[in-house]
Amino acid sequence: MSRSTFPQKIDVFRELFDLPANQVANALELQRLKQKTTLTNDEQNQISALSAQLQDYMITPETMNKLQDAIVEIETFFDGNVRKYILEKQKEWDTYVNDFDYVGEWDATKKFKKHNLITYQGALYIVTKDVVADRQHTPDNDSDHYRRASSKGDKGDIGLNAIFKGEWNGATSYKAGDAVSVREGQSWRPLDLVFIAKKDNQGQKPTIGAASDYWFPYHNLIVVPKEYANYKFHPDIHRIQIVD
Repeated sequence: MSRSTFPQKIDVFRELFDLPANQVANALELQRLKQKTTLTNDEQNQISALSAQLQDYMITPETMNKLQDAIVEIETFFDGNVRKYILEKQKEWDTYVNDFDYVGEWDATKKFKKHNLITYQGALYIVTKDVVADRQHTPDNDSDHYRRASSKGDKGDIGLNAIFKGEWNGATSYKAGDAVSVREGQSWRPLDLVFIAKKDNQGQKPTIGAASDYWFPYHNLIVVPKEYANYKFHPDIHRIQIVD
């Protein structure tokens, strides 16, 4: 018979402590008595009394047996209930997921099943219930049968997580996302700016003074000295003019 009460109840175990100094003599006496091969009635009663007195400071075979029974009950419960539940739910989920089948572009001449995935005007839709399509009930205006899952996004600009290739060189082939530095202006006080490639190119020098189909400035704000008061800047660049 199992000493564990799980799963009907949660098992309770006695909290144990280190043996205090004032109980060392009693522990030694209990050890001495248990080493005897024969015991009198008084000695047996003394063992019982000492065991009760020291129960908060020692691990007994009964304690270990109860712990082992509790572990076995947990393993048995998991194997027979939790694992079985998980496997059943996994099969159920597999069946559910397999129903999410992309069947292509929406067509007014077709019948769609629940959980079918379709595209319509660049957006992805999920069919929420079986439906026979018709031109009066397109996915974008029939919320009873279709639910939009995603929309076609606008074309985005290249991000700033660029790979710096050093100063621009006309002989180098650059890839979209590459970054280069460009120096212009007066030799004694030049302007330096970093540009990022919009698309692959070679020989297409980015300039601080004009827009480009191949490059865009990494920063759109630049601080310039007064010598550049009449300098023509890239339309995407905003400048702060130093006057003194």
